[in-house]
Amino acid sequence: MRVVVGAAVAAATLYGALAGAGDLRQHLALYLIAHALLTALMLVAWRAVAAGGPAVLRAMLVAAVVFRLIAAVAPPTLSDDVFRYVWDGRVQAAGHHPYKFPPSDPMRAELRDAVVYPRINHPEIPTIYPPLAQLVFAALAAAKLSVTGFKIALGLLDVGVVLALVGLLDALGMPRHRAVLYAWNPLAVFEVAGSGHVEPLGMALVLLALIGLTRDRKTAAGAALGGAIQAKLLPLLLVPGFVRRAKAPAIVAMLAVIALTTAPYALRGPWFGAGVVAYAHRWEHGAVLFAGVRRFVTWVDLAPHAKGAIAWAQARWGSADTAWWDAAQRLVWPQETARLAVAVAAFGWAIAQSFRPRIDAAHEARLVFGGALLLAPTLHPWYVLWVLPLAACHAAGGWLIFGALVPLQYLAGAGDVPWPIRLAILLPALAWMTKDALLRFRR
Repeated sequence: MRVVVGAAVAAATLYGALAGAGDLRQHLALYLIAHALLTALMLVAWRAVAAGGPAVLRAMLVAAVVFRLIAAVAPPTLSDDVFRYVWDGRVQAAGHHPYKFPPSDPMRAELRDAVVYPRINHPEIPTIYPPLAQLVFAALAAAKLSVTGFKIALGLLDVGVVLALVGLLDALGMPRHRAVLYAWNPLAVFEVAGSGHVEPLGMALVLLALIGLTRDRKTAAGAALGGAIQAKLLPLLLVPGFVRRAKAPAIVAMLAVIALTTAPYALRGPWFGAGVVAYAHRWEHGAVLFAGVRRFVTWVDLAPHAKGAIAWAQARWGSADTAWWDAAQRLVWPQETARLAVAVAAFGWAIAQSFRPRIDAAHEARLVFGGALLLAPTLHPWYVLWVLPLAACHAAGGWLIFGALVPLQYLAGAGDVPWPIRLAILLPALAWMTKDALLRFRR
């Protein structure tokens, strides 16, 4: 208990210092040093909780709440996504449809202010967030919460992720002390309570779905997975494994949640944000495997031959409606071909994991999310939060190392991440993953 309390006081002091430091992008050295120290304190607390009893675990959980509250009161400086959340919520609170117009559209001029609107990234693009996330934004805006209020709410939702992780550990018969590896993880604290990212909404539901599958409550698991998909689209990759494990009522429950959360928007206008299309076609940041795929496809460059074949097919079988043919012409450009290739590879990877023998749902989810992140064209630090609770569950050192090093991306500033930084993040994690794979093979 003394070790946990001492580590908690030291960690709270560091979070307080960073909360008072102002713009962390202007103090990156301080931020990265503090992140390293907080990671070390997390490991100290993990060992202490493992050696202690239930009272020590409860003290650790209380400290995790305190850390998030401290981080939440500071202004968001590492990311501006939370300003889009607040905007989307206010649009709905004013009675408007969030998917109809981007913030910069004249139809939304009356909602602009001097605090939130200027900080919205890409205001010319409609929102990308799915219906359940939008419903949460609307509820928080209806409660008159500002940016800080949103961050506190999301930080407390992240505490829900910690509690769900404890529940998953119990369901799998694994030691509860592993929850420290997420509860005290500075990446989770900074990216959720500090920056206000919405990932905990989807991740908490994913963990509840995994608990339901583990405890043979498949209908509840289906409802939770449907909610996770409607919070962020990444959990779609878990559907193949879920369908193989579930029966018809569970699948119906998943589809029902998707339909019920979509209906309020589909009945009044678009059922999804057109910004998803722009995100899928344009965004690239910190990519790992995708960067190599894109370079290879650009080097091969089959676009001229493919475009000629499409033009011949259109002349032979085309109709007055050229939308599909135009889409096919765009798809064969190297950049689009590379994106399609990694999307197919991610779904193929997910399906392959669902057929692996003797693998539990939680392990499968970690492999699916981890593979998707490494394939994705965009890999921001907060995307690692999709893997982090599952890495904590299995004490997966490779992904924990990746989560400890991924804040190095902020050294790149507003531009893309240089390859020396990408390799500094990836190689230590990959070395640990390789070591673990070799040990499993020898057994």
